[in-house]
Amino acid sequence: MNWQDKDVYSGISEELLAAFDEGKTNAEETMMVLKALSENEVLQEEYFLSKQLDAIMEMETDDDIEVLPIMAMAAESEGNLCNFQCETYILQRRGITADHDQLANEAAKNYWLRDKGTPLHSIGRILEHCGLIVMRRYGAEIADIKRAVNAKHDVVVVLNNNKLRGDEISDNIAYHTVVVDSIVDNEICIYNPAVEDKLEHYDIATFEKAWKDAKSYMVRVKGRDFDYNPQPIDLDDIELTLDLLDLREAIAENAHEVWADQRQEEGWTYGPERNDQKKQHPDMVPYSMLPESEKEYDRRMAFDTIKLMKKLGYDIVKHSDSKVYKNLMHRLQNIDNVGKCKCGADIFRDQIYCSTCGEKLDWKDFFNLNDRNE
Repeated sequence: MNWQDKDVYSGISEELLAAFDEGKTNAEETMMVLKALSENEVLQEEYFLSKQLDAIMEMETDDDIEVLPIMAMAAESEGNLCNFQCETYILQRRGITADHDQLANEAAKNYWLRDKGTPLHSIGRILEHCGLIVMRRYGAEIADIKRAVNAKHDVVVVLNNNKLRGDEISDNIAYHTVVVDSIVDNEICIYNPAVEDKLEHYDIATFEKAWKDAKSYMVRVKGRDFDYNPQPIDLDDIELTLDLLDLREAIAENAHEVWADQRQEEGWTYGPERNDQKKQHPDMVPYSMLPESEKEYDRRMAFDTIKLMKKLGYDIVKHSDSKVYKNLMHRLQNIDNVGKCKCGADIFRDQIYCSTCGEKLDWKDFFNLNDRNE
């Protein structure tokens, strides 16, 4: 039995409450729902319970996310050096002279090369160190490799060496780095540091099966130019729960604060238009005063950062609400909805006690106080 069956507040329909929850009510309807919630404990309980259930239902399982193996080790060759050998092979092919011992020391010092191999996200670091441009991409396709090869770029890919060798049964993925040498018709030629003859030929279908197990990871290498086509990781399969949406807003505001603080240290101040000579910028204002277009830029950055962490297999766990976190989220969620306590202090709709005088409050008091302020 729901709250309407009990006829506890007949003025609020389920449709109106749903519209309120989705932010689709006008000012009058919003105030009507808020007052109903403030005056009816049963309605409050039903409403907040439904919000909690919605959050639980929206939580994704690990199976819903195609986690990218950035920390997997490319290590399927003697000494776990397959990637190191691939990168030095590219340097030799490009005629770039480099001391292999120095490169090995540099790779070890920066943890690009570890005892168990090279993490997938570190493939190409040696080439970057030698002045080449490296672009990494998951979810690539054969057509992407063809375009790169035709453009005379070097292509490093990560494969499941077990499937490359014809083992279709084993569930174990043996990550292995190879360099694509050429593609002709339905055949691909690769430089494989794990074999004596180095160059091997495979049909495209076999190659793709082995490549897919490494999420079709491709590293494209080219010389210095300004031909750049951004291809961020696809995050469409990641859904965020309500608590992480709150985190997104907190990150967005703090990102703006960090940016503004750095600008201020460099001598920048507010100006109605950007002026690099005078060091004036229209965004040198608190986050709440930014136009929505600028807020959305910060929100997208925060949103995609959180999603990327989950895509890469990291769990975000909030152990407790710190005082700083509570105050920040309180301000973000209620910045346009402030009342005044009898003592004159600002109060928000969800406060139980006034933070200044300690007087106990409830939602009904809040509306009465706002009426007096008006």
